[in-house]
Order: sequence, then C-alpha cells, then structure tokens
Amino acid sequence: MLSTPLISVIIPVFNPSEEICETIQSVLNQIYQNFEIIIVDDGSEIDVIPYINRFDDQRIMYYKLDHKNANVARNYGITCSKGKYIAMLDSDDFWLESHLEDCINTLQNAKADGVYGSLFLKYGNGYERPVYVRHLNEGEKMINYLLSAGVGAQTSTLFFTKESARDILWDETLARHQDYDFIVRYHRKYKLIPKTKPTVIYNCSNMAKSIDYQSCMRFIKNNIRDIKPQFYNDYNLKMLKSAIGNNASHDIIKQYQKEATRYPSYLSFDKYISIMNPKTWHKKLLCKLIYIFHLL
Repeated sequence: MLSTPLISVIIPVFNPSEEICETIQSVLNQIYQNFEIIIVDDGSEIDVIPYINRFDDQRIMYYKLDHKNANVARNYGITCSKGKYIAMLDSDDFWLESHLEDCINTLQNAKADGVYGSLFLKYGNGYERPVYVRHLNEGEKMINYLLSAGVGAQTSTLFFTKESARDILWDETLARHQDYDFIVRYHRKYKLIPKTKPTVIYNCSNMAKSIDYQSCMRFIKNNIRDIKPQFYNDYNLKMLKSAIGNNASHDIIKQYQKEATRYPSYLSFDKYISIMNPKTWHKKLLCKLIYIFHLL
C-alpha cells in the first residue's frame, strides 16, 4: 500500500431495513481501517438512529435531511466529507473486506482520479454472479461502454478523489440513470480506471420496481451525439419492452417505439415491423416504405 489517507464512505439511506446493519458492518470489517462513515438520511419516515446505535464506533456520523432523493443525500455527504478519497456505498449493498484496500491501491498505482469496479450480482435465492468491468477500447465513449455492458459502473463500486467528486457531483434532478450520468460526466474530465477484481455485492432483490422513464429519456437525449446507432436502437428497444411490461403511459411507449427505430438501417425489416407493430395492412405498407426510404 502506497499511503493510508482518510477515506470518506458515503451511504445515503431512506427507510432502510435491517440490511443497513450488514452494510455498515461490511465497512467496519475492512482491512483498510482509516475511514469515516457518513450516513445521510434522505428524510426517512422511520427512526434510523437505533440501527446506527448498534455500532459503538466514533467514525460513524449521521445526518438527516428533508426527503428529496438519494442524489441530494450523496452530494451532501460528499460536501461534509473530510477524507482525501470518497467511496460510495448504497444502503442495501455490501463490500468484501478487501474493497477499500483494493480501491486505493488501484487508484494510487495508476495515478488515477477515480475507480469503477467489478461486482457480484446477488439474487433473491442467494445466487451470486460476477460481472467484470474492463478498460475502454481506443476511442470508445464511456456512454457506449455503459449501454453495451449493462452493469458497467455501479454506484457502490465507485471510488475517487474528494476534489474530483466535489467538482462533478450527482445530478439531483435525475431519478434514474444517475450513476451512468455521473460516470459519463466524470470520465470526460478525469482519469477513471476499472478495478477488475470484484469486491462489491450488489443486491438485485432490492432493485427499484418503478422506473422514472422521463429521467432515462433525458439522460439519453443529453448524450445522443456520442451513442452509436446500434447501441441506441438496442437500448431503446430494451426500454420499450420495460415500458410495456410496466404498463407505462401511451406517450412513453410511443416515444420508445420511435427512438428504437431512429436508425432503421441498423434493424432488419422484420425487427422494424415488430417494433412499429402496425395494426392494418396500409400502415404496414407505410412502415415498409419508410424503412426502404431510410435504406436508400
């Protein structure tokens, strides 16, 4: 290990369950022990203090805000931090005991500003599946890596210098894709590298059931110029299926239908027709003409 500076661990919480104790304990179990834990309560309707009081550790600090969202809590924790480095951790995820040690060694050895890492996806039945991150290819945009990888920079894997974290901060208006948004903006300005050894356990069973599709659309719109056509089509098709499955509004479904066919030349005709789903023969004929027009 090159040096042992203070690390600030930021944990936003909102109406946490007993799992928050496992999350905190996974920090206390770290091999690297020079840290502070900043728990920022996003206006919970339950009393969080009893969970925290189970731990007799002066390194744990608790702040309670009015309810807004996790990004506000994250930013508040970053501004309150005293450490040289920031480590993000969601309240239902866990770290292996080597996580902080691996992060700081990876960052210091590469003289980087930030780290994103591999992780284990933990499902409700207890099964864990590793997902490995990689370096970006020559000329590859971060947005394309994230959209193609699926789980490319999960929040609880993120580790960076305090100065860079305070410079970028989290978009407090986004309720979805806030991690992608942060990483894309961060990567444009700072040296961000992967940590390939998985030391984070991401709890898939606690994934949000509701999706803020407007936030998703706004994030994609902000980055559309950097997204490769194939990835753009694939992403919007995936979101179209999600919107249909979650009984989203007609406007949301129609918007994803439109965006999933923005680049027809990257779709087969059958795929294009299946997405557009014309109900009559003349609408099907019109779709065919539009498809051919875009191929010319």
